[in-house]
Amino acid sequence: MIGLQSKMAIFSVQRHINQYPKEPLLAILPGIMLTELWQMMNSMENTLRLISILVLFSSLLGLSTMLLSSIRERQREIAVMRAIGASPLFVFLIIQIEALMIALVGIIAAIVVLSIGILLAQSTLSENYGIFINHLYNNSQTSDIVGIIILSTFILGLIPSLSAYRMSLHYGLIERS
Repeated sequence: MIGLQSKMAIFSVQRHINQYPKEPLLAILPGIMLTELWQMMNSMENTLRLISILVLFSSLLGLSTMLLSSIRERQREIAVMRAIGASPLFVFLIIQIEALMIALVGIIAAIVVLSIGILLAQSTLSENYGIFINHLYNNSQTSDIVGIIILSTFILGLIPSLSAYRMSLHYGLIERS
């Protein structure tokens, strides 16, 4: 580690050390190297964030498709509920609650598995790599992500919920061959 009086001389000293003909030396500026490292890590983090958004979107589409299929299978059940006095709003809310419950169970399971995984890997990460991660990782960003997932589930749950809401009482009670 070399300290210089003048900040202007840093780059000339670095060039002189790197081009020194008698010894293969390399002068590294830690601040610049760390900045480059964090920029590389930031692009990787953004790539992983994009992948997670695409996985979330495909999962929500799968949930919506599953609920639509479930509604088609339960048409008679829904029609019977409507015949005994259930309002269309009640049917709408049942489907929305089902979608939200599936999402909440998935979120809780993911948080539990993540916490257990971090707890089990914590000693290895700290001993081998010097990385210290708290297994009870909870911050405002995590809360924001959970909120976005629940809101997205509610919005994509509207598709099957509105389908059940508009389902005709007469259509569900007709005997099909």
